[in-house]
Amino acid sequence: MIRSVAAAALLSAILGFVLGDGLVQAISVALLVSLALCSVLLLIGGLGSLRREADAHRGLVLRYVKAILDHEGLPYRFIKWEESSVIRNSRGDSLDTTTIRAEVTESGMLFMRLAFGSGWPQPSRHRGKVRLRVRKLLIGDRPGVNLERTVQWLGDGRLRLVIHFAEPPRVGEEISVVVECDWPGKSMPFMREGKADKFTFRFGRPVPYARYQVTLPEGVDAAFEPFGFSEHDEGVHWGRATDERGRARFYVDGVDVVAHRELGMLLQIS
Repeated sequence: MIRSVAAAALLSAILGFVLGDGLVQAISVALLVSLALCSVLLLIGGLGSLRREADAHRGLVLRYVKAILDHEGLPYRFIKWEESSVIRNSRGDSLDTTTIRAEVTESGMLFMRLAFGSGWPQPSRHRGKVRLRVRKLLIGDRPGVNLERTVQWLGDGRLRLVIHFAEPPRVGEEISVVVECDWPGKSMPFMREGKADKFTFRFGRPVPYARYQVTLPEGVDAAFEPFGFSEHDEGVHWGRATDERGRARFYVDGVDVVAHRELGMLLQIS
């Protein structure tokens, strides 16, 4: 019904513009503009509805994945976790790369669940600019094809990620994936407000080896303290280095990281 009325109005406006006098043409132009505006508003409304529906579906996927893993347990264990965050500028734009190596412990593994965070509740306009890619790594760390993934944003700035595998890997097989995230404004408070910020990881199961490193923009340095461990803890190595471009790089290496232990570093621009 609405489409028929709109079509009739559009036809009348076009005929009025072509065949009418000055006043009729002016009215016809106004009607055409109004119809165009209404079409845009309807399109925006339709996109908003589709976006809300997609968000609801993503939420359901994450909910069912959590229910399955809570009931049956993780079908894999992490062997190595290497996370790198390169802060590129004073806005806190970051390029994050996380390489994960895991051993399959149960049959039928179809997905892996992860979580990442910015440490502050980013506005939705920032989240929409985040670009995420997940790939499988082959022998020799050669990049494989992109893997399907489901992403959900939480109100506190965390990003939940489920990686989907086309076929379940074999029990005992080691799999490697790399998560690349171009994240505008991830470290904005840290870079702009001069406040101390923490860069940490935490796992639901023990991990034999985990590393977190943060690289600052050129010409920027920071004070550095351990978080979640003392300076003399065995099994944790931490320090400051300089990369090939002269940028300050801070790192924490943990061996036999226990479950539910938040471990990492506190940084503050100096």
